[in-house]
Amino acid sequence: MNRSIRNILGLAAASAVIAVGLPAFASSAGAATAPASSTSYDFEDDWGYYYSKYYDHDSRAKAKGQVWEDDHGKIHVSGKVYDKHSPWWLCGYVQVKFENEDGDESTYWARKCGSNGYRAFHFYEDEVDSVQVRVCYWNDHQDKKKYCGRWNYIYEADEV
Repeated sequence: MNRSIRNILGLAAASAVIAVGLPAFASSAGAATAPASSTSYDFEDDWGYYYSKYYDHDSRAKAKGQVWEDDHGKIHVSGKVYDKHSPWWLCGYVQVKFENEDGDESTYWARKCGSNGYRAFHFYEDEVDSVQVRVCYWNDHQDKKKYCGRWNYIYEADEV
């Protein structure tokens, strides 16, 4: 969802609360159980699953998550990376690349070895124009990434 649309929806929701009145809002069962962070972050921008290339016929790493902007303008990317049915020397590997308007890039990564469960990750940056994600395998024998999927845009700043 575009940042400007989120801002419009946020203003509309705030106007509705003021129009209805705070006592009516506080008595709502949904409002009483809403987490405090729901007003700070927009978790509606889910991404994934994205996949690595196949190692063999049933072995692929995958990742999914969320992207959002906080109240201070930082862009956050969180998610989970999975490694399924790969040999012990291959690990699921996700890269998150933040880029600013000058073309400067910052790349972060998380790695999960073994088929049980997932590894959670969370990265953030200031002054971001776009964010991309790709999933690979990390080869422990060669100490490098292999079988990478394509880069996927998960966030692009609105043009003003």
